[in-house]
Amino acid sequence: MVHIVLRPAERGRCVEIAREIGAAPNHVHFACPIMIGTSRPVIGKRLPSPEGTVSGVVGVLDTPPSAEHGALVEGVLRHHAPGVTVRHADVLTPDGFGDDLSLARGLREMVADVVLVASGTYTFDDRCPPVLARAFPALSVVAAAGNGGSSRPWWPAADSAVTGVGALDARFSGTGPWVDVWEAGVDVPTDGPTQSLCTGTSFAAAVHAARMVSRPRST
Repeated sequence: MVHIVLRPAERGRCVEIAREIGAAPNHVHFACPIMIGTSRPVIGKRLPSPEGTVSGVVGVLDTPPSAEHGALVEGVLRHHAPGVTVRHADVLTPDGFGDDLSLARGLREMVADVVLVASGTYTFDDRCPPVLARAFPALSVVAAAGNGGSSRPWWPAADSAVTGVGALDARFSGTGPWVDVWEAGVDVPTDGPTQSLCTGTSFAAAVHAARMVSRPRST
């Protein structure tokens, strides 16, 4: 880019000067403090996302939104899908503990375009808990692949009716043929009272859920 400071007598000749030096007219500027200031990053704040807003609904089955994990998952959704509506079903305690019955109930009762499950479990026989296998609704369910660094099935992500999401380039991520999609899961940005970077397959799954709800819908 070519910047030229023009004397007052030349400020009406931007187009001619640009042509003479082989630059586009918008590359010839007046020198002014405002322009210098706006060219610098705003320290400590995230600039607005260039993506447009979306009107979809994501149902989050997780800790309460007042707990850290649920709040961060929602923040990832809002960062990657500005304008998204988030509906929470509290299937885990604030400390992150739950059971298959609570998760199954949340799956049956949630009404949303995409349902995000940011938790899961191994089972002693590596099969999906029966109560979960009967609970998947006729809509899109996205689930985290777990942070155990194992190829053992992690439920409900490993179920064929669910999109299991692993974290790219992360040794902690669950892996195996049952992982359907890989998304960024390390230092994932999240919106909220404070700007944070989150790591884990929960956040990789949130990125994918945001991507799904942002897709144009067929009419």
